[in-house]
Formats: sequence, C-alpha cells, structure tokens
Amino acid sequence: MAFSLLSVPAILFALASCVLGEKHTVTFENNCGYGTPRLIQGPKVLSIGEPYTSDGPLYSVISYLQNGDCGYDGIGCSLVETSLINPKCPGCGSSSDISLIPPLAYSVPVDFTYYGGCDGLGATCSSADCATAFFDPDDNEVQVGCQDDDVNLKITFCPNGTTGFHTTALPAATTTSTEKERLAHISRRIPHMKRTPY
Repeated sequence: MAFSLLSVPAILFALASCVLGEKHTVTFENNCGYGTPRLIQGPKVLSIGEPYTSDGPLYSVISYLQNGDCGYDGIGCSLVETSLINPKCPGCGSSSDISLIPPLAYSVPVDFTYYGGCDGLGATCSSADCATAFFDPDDNEVQVGCQDDDVNLKITFCPNGTTGFHTTALPAATTTSTEKERLAHISRRIPHMKRTPY
C-alpha cells in the first residue's frame, strides 16, 4: 500500500474530528431575585446555576428554579426538559420543552433558547396558562427541536426581569403514581428521554 504526503492532512483531520467529539453546554440566567437553578439527570444534580458542559450527548435532563417550594425532580414548579444530541438521522436531534404536567405547576416565568446552532429557537412560558407548555400527557405540539450539531441551551428564569411567585410548600418529594405516569409519558413523548423514577 502506497503512502503519500497528500493523505497526511486527511488523516490529521479525521483524528481531530474524533478527538473533538460532541459537546453541549447548558447555561442559566436567573432574573427572579431569588432561588437557585437546578439541572438534574436521574438522581444526579449536574448544576446549581453554573454552566454545565457534557462531553457527548446530554440525555433526559430537567431544569427548574428551586425557590424553596419545589420537590426534587421539579415537582410543584415550572420545568424545562431537554435532550441535547447531535442528530444521526432526520428528526433525531435535540429536543426541549416546558412542562407543567401535574404534579408540576407554574411557579416562575421560564424561557429556553438554543445557541451555537438553531440560534434563537426556543419557547417562553410567562403565565400558568401559557400555550408553550405541556399540561397533559397527551400534549405533543410544544416540543422545540434542533437538528444542528453541538447545540447549546440557555435557560432563563424570569426573562425580561419579570418576577414569579412562590408556590405552596410541598412535602418531601416521593414518586407517586401520577409522577410515574408523567415520567412514563416523557419517555414515550421523546424516545431518547429515558427517565426512571428515583
């Protein structure tokens, strides 16, 4: 097999592509004047407000503003759900949404936007009856997809400086049958969002 100097750049490019790999970052902005952003994946807290970067796909994460009344997994509060994935087929890329499916409930205005790809695409929920959030497990119109590689997500609580309100305090979070149904619905709605009850 003959080796030529012309193939060296191609080999170096292929190696660099493998080394660089897939990355996604989630950042937060909290304009509410209270609370701490949470980014959770299964039983792990990935962030309490600082930017979080994954080396590879970021599957099935949720985010909410812990205002003292939210249960673990965002119960009782406004929730952003996302999976950030480089698409391997048409329609297999990133997907994000805002969920208010009970036992979740509106607690603060929330906004998410993609950046570093699909720039500016996202959703905002500024009221308990916003048209951009899931309210029922059968909803399917409010997911916002992105088919760009290495896309990032910015989550803003109280966008434009609007303020939220504190929800009624809830007991310690437990996985109820309603919560199990909600988690099962999320897994059905977004096939790559596989979540298990904690």
